[in-house]
Amino acid sequence: MERAYSFHRADRIYNSYQPGGSSGFNPGSGIDPLSDADVCLRDATLMQKLGVNTIRVYNLDPTINHNDCASIFNAAGIYMILDVNSPLPNQSLNRGSPWESYNTDYLNRIFAVVEAFKSFPNTLGFFSGNEVINEQSVQEVPSYIRAVTRDLKQYISKHVDRPIPVGYSAADVREILGDTWSYLSCGLDSDPDSKIDFFGLNSYSWCGDSSFTTSGYDTLVAQFSNTTIPVFFSEYGCNKVEPRPFTEVPVLYGPQMTVLSGGLVYEYSQEDSDYGLVVLNDNNTVSLMQDYDNLQGQYNKLNVTLLESGNATATSLTPPKCDSSLITTQGFSSNFSVPSQPDGASDVINSGISKPPVGKMNPVSNTQVKQTVYKPDGSTLSGLQLNKLSNDQSNTPNSNDSGTGSSASGTASGTASGASPSATQKGAAVKVSGSFSIVVAALAVLAGVMASL
Repeated sequence: MERAYSFHRADRIYNSYQPGGSSGFNPGSGIDPLSDADVCLRDATLMQKLGVNTIRVYNLDPTINHNDCASIFNAAGIYMILDVNSPLPNQSLNRGSPWESYNTDYLNRIFAVVEAFKSFPNTLGFFSGNEVINEQSVQEVPSYIRAVTRDLKQYISKHVDRPIPVGYSAADVREILGDTWSYLSCGLDSDPDSKIDFFGLNSYSWCGDSSFTTSGYDTLVAQFSNTTIPVFFSEYGCNKVEPRPFTEVPVLYGPQMTVLSGGLVYEYSQEDSDYGLVVLNDNNTVSLMQDYDNLQGQYNKLNVTLLESGNATATSLTPPKCDSSLITTQGFSSNFSVPSQPDGASDVINSGISKPPVGKMNPVSNTQVKQTVYKPDGSTLSGLQLNKLSNDQSNTPNSNDSGTGSSASGTASGTASGASPSATQKGAAVKVSGSFSIVVAALAVLAGVMASL
């Protein structure tokens, strides 16, 4: 059977995956978060045990081979939502002057990401932008986000044998959040492809043992109550209280939050910003943090059967027509004229990029994790093994019970081969480059999104 593509809130438990952070992205090195099969097998297995079934990957090099890693995550029942941009020059929109960065060189870059990942059945969607619209962005930026969304959707329509949704990941700037969502998700007769298919929100308002009202989740539910597209947290996981208890998880997947489709926990590996679930040590070992155990405990308590019985309907609704009356904030653009494509863009969209990267699924025969993994108490977690799922299955919490603990031995050093490094001491381990974001989220109906494209 083929994979089902759904943003239903029961179907998506996410994580952000970008080992090394954005600073670890080094095109030309032949390495990115989805390039090393051994690393991907280790991380996919740990994410499978965690209960994740979707990852967000921010920075990718479309010129290198991702076949093994994409195949491993597919075998684990884990989907991928991919950012087409990167922090490097000419690989993202300039929020200060988007008309300068919106050109055919930029479009060739983002189309190359589509080409590199279009053949993998677990490619769930693409983000056309991440936090481009904020307090510093110029008024024209929203229209350029719609232009990029249009161009991606037109390219996908002509060069991919199945629909792949395109969405946007927004900063949690409450003053303009509603207008950002309204502007990007409304229907435009003159440019229908410019409407996003899903809306992500990077939200860190629930900290520690907060509540539905204290966190402002009630306000978000009210704000998105009439959404016609899936809305979910494209990042969440406030770290003002450590270790993070993740008490928002049962609320996010509970009856009060049915308007939203879950969310992506930020992030998989411990970086300078201190949001990690695991420490990637410089001796190729991994130390699980207490955050990992806390999040796993919250996921394991979710009633997946009950969630799966839910019925998301947002994708079957007709979006409102784009109109200035949708915009409520002074200074936010109410001009819905989408910029024309730059010179040469139409030819690229129609004919395809030159020498496109080609991805293909590889058989996954090796399922044993080679690297040493330490539990938060320093003991070894041995016998880790990927649980291969059939091509139509998604991972769920409690689906991988491999791995047994043993007593810690030796002194934590973080550098000596075979030693048990500290899982929580900040700065004790050198991180390997890369970037993953793991999210556990209740997704809205991606199946509905796919059917409506």
